[in-house]
Amino acid sequence: MSGKVNLNLRSYAKGLYEKAVGILAPGQCDDFSVISGSILLIVGLEKLAKSIIQNRNPLMVLLDKPTFEDLVAHDKGDSFANRKTISFEIALSRVIQLYPNLSPFQRDIKAIIDDRNLLMHNYGYLDISQLERNIQVRVADFTEALCRECLSQEPEEVIGEEQWSLLQRNRDAYINAESLELRERIAHLIRLHNQGQPLPCPPISPKAGHRPAGFTCPVCSLQASVMYGIDWDVDVDRRE
Repeated sequence: MSGKVNLNLRSYAKGLYEKAVGILAPGQCDDFSVISGSILLIVGLEKLAKSIIQNRNPLMVLLDKPTFEDLVAHDKGDSFANRKTISFEIALSRVIQLYPNLSPFQRDIKAIIDDRNLLMHNYGYLDISQLERNIQVRVADFTEALCRECLSQEPEEVIGEEQWSLLQRNRDAYINAESLELRERIAHLIRLHNQGQPLPCPPISPKAGHRPAGFTCPVCSLQASVMYGIDWDVDVDRRE
């Protein structure tokens, strides 16, 4: 039976990443391994984010509002171990405030939080394959950004060379699969178009006051119109 162990936030994060990638492999693990590994991976990201905030100032990561006594203790070098820390959402929000260059990850952060809440608080129908892909890709991207922007280190230096290699491998596998799926769908639509068959694209009814914007269709190579006001976007960097 294991005894007591003293873990700082960064070593805690590294251990969780190690456990997560050890049971996550695209297409090779069952549903409960995916769920367990994904939760471990997200909690590892949480600990990493909190360790970064703590490095700036330990008082910033405390759940309770710091008191004068806390300020005195901080002045004396107290690390505030065993004190309750802020929530996952607040931790990621504070990291963005401390490091504004991470602002482009706002949408990814919201998606990670949503996926984490879905895994932790929901039951019933879960799209396991979608969750698996989204979490591993987004956590890998944000982990890489945190290490380089906040710690001026490479991810393998922070979470371990083997852990980062596996996480990076999984991310690349999902990205390549998604890219292949998109190319195959475009190729299928091109075949339908060349055969003179109608394309399975739902009609768009423009709303009053929206202005058209032109772009080149990847299927027919003709100019098409998209109406301003419709919620659409192609984000190559985020693969969405």
